[in-house]
Amino acid sequence: MTDHEAVQPERALRRACTFLGAALLVGLFAGAGALQAQDNPDGLYIDVKNSVQFSQTALSNWAPGGESSLALNGDVLAEVRQKRGRFDPQLTTRWLVGLFKAEDVPVRKSHDHLSIAGVSGYHLQDNITVGALANLTTQIAPSYIFDENVVQALGGNPDDRIKTGNLLSPGYLELGLGFQYLRPQPMVGLIVAPIMLKQTIIMDEDIRELDGALPSGLYGNEGKTVRSELGAHLKLVFQAPLMKNVTVSGQGTLFADYADPDIDAMGLLNIDGKINEHLSASINTTFVFNSDVDTDLAKPGKQEKLQVREVLGVKLVYAFSL
Repeated sequence: MTDHEAVQPERALRRACTFLGAALLVGLFAGAGALQAQDNPDGLYIDVKNSVQFSQTALSNWAPGGESSLALNGDVLAEVRQKRGRFDPQLTTRWLVGLFKAEDVPVRKSHDHLSIAGVSGYHLQDNITVGALANLTTQIAPSYIFDENVVQALGGNPDDRIKTGNLLSPGYLELGLGFQYLRPQPMVGLIVAPIMLKQTIIMDEDIRELDGALPSGLYGNEGKTVRSELGAHLKLVFQAPLMKNVTVSGQGTLFADYADPDIDAMGLLNIDGKINEHLSASINTTFVFNSDVDTDLAKPGKQEKLQVREVLGVKLVYAFSL
């Protein structure tokens, strides 16, 4: 966890817990289910899978030192699919959120990633679809820098904080045309969009000003609300058994701007070991690379480095299908 992910305690915790709690309460009244590709008859299909990880460290008169802490990580995944003949529109929403609280330290985010993906296509064959797709990626709660050295380097008051992220600040909207290949077992999905419009959005005025004021920028918008790019998009999604009661799943996304040689990349990799119907041990890893994002504001010049987040724990899972 970095200081870039620190958030205001009351509002951020209340907003995150409201979203996460609502999704988990729905899952309490359902049986187990799974999100996977399958050949269903015409109709409406809804799949929801929620999980929550909780960890606690409690210290009392502990001589070696350390801090008591609480951590909460949630994963909300929902898919809506309407099949009508050869037409098969789908909408998938996933929210990954993590909160961390240590002694005498405000609540901080360890993760906040909301993605909404829509595909509306026509089946040329059982496994091949052609059509339009849209993706929206953002965060929900605001993010702040608390590190005194970074705040001072940015010209702020070392005793204060600087906001670097919020809802749709940045937000990444992608609209395109392309093809989708989907194989049910083991599940493999591939989307290729040779025509894709990508827009980087910064709605928060404070973050726009910071993006324009920094010599190397913050998200590459140079203080503008919207920055547009035209390029190609590639997305791979998979899920397969690794061994008995162990499943590996993930996705990788690439975007190449036709006017820029750099490629934006994001990947998710999950390994889940099933303990029983509602408990599993998991390793979740997120990779992000975007040359427009400065990954270390304390250093001079733009730092373009691979961003990595990894979470290991035991989680409680609720899922259902309609």
